[in-house]
Amino acid sequence: ARIAAMPTYQEESASVIELDAATPFASGDNRLCFRHPHHPDRCIKVLKEGRARSLQASSPLYKRGMREAYFDDNRREYRAYQQPAIVQGSVPYDCHIARCFGWVKTTRGDGLVTDFVANSEGLPAQTLEAYVGLHGLDEPVRKAVTEFCKFLRESLVLTKNLMPHNLVLAEDGSNLRLVLIDGLGLSTVLPLAKHIDYFARRHVEKRIQWFNFRLEWEVGDRSVSWRDTEKRFRFQGVPSTYRLEE
Repeated sequence: ARIAAMPTYQEESASVIELDAATPFASGDNRLCFRHPHHPDRCIKVLKEGRARSLQASSPLYKRGMREAYFDDNRREYRAYQQPAIVQGSVPYDCHIARCFGWVKTTRGDGLVTDFVANSEGLPAQTLEAYVGLHGLDEPVRKAVTEFCKFLRESLVLTKNLMPHNLVLAEDGSNLRLVLIDGLGLSTVLPLAKHIDYFARRHVEKRIQWFNFRLEWEVGDRSVSWRDTEKRFRFQGVPSTYRLEE
């Protein structure tokens, strides 16, 4: 579960992987996700053509001087996998975080290879957002959420806000297990949480509280938009029981 270092490029990358005729199984704002043609248990994420340049052009003035690579979600995610909690941490991460296998060259540009989380039929696993939309916060998913939050507190793996569409449900027999497939890393300017446990605990706890706040909105009547609802979120600090455990 621990990785000392990730390969810059996989061995097979000497040959370019053909993706032009392939259909992505998922599409986000900035990236396309394809099933790896040689490893069905992995996926390849590629940046949408021209997206980094577009993000750079529409960014605040103080960011426009950054290199275009700064706006590349793949490179940001790869850097997030280098955080100390993953490369040096004592808590195995791969039960709840999709593993990263490095880079490959594709006909759509550089591709970042990560785990493909499948359901029992071999199709893309259901997102948490889709699941709670159908079943609400039932007992199996509440248990999965509790286990995932426990993992974050023990590992101190740093994430951005935990969006339900960035988490999928892996099936372990009759149990469900949450796996983060996007949103790893920090969006803060000063990365103190990467190097100081006090700030890491606060960062993780805030993300957990925000996550549970978001889930309650997901299963509510949603008569108030999330944008307006989020304004009411207040971080309650690190619970004393958690501080004592540390």
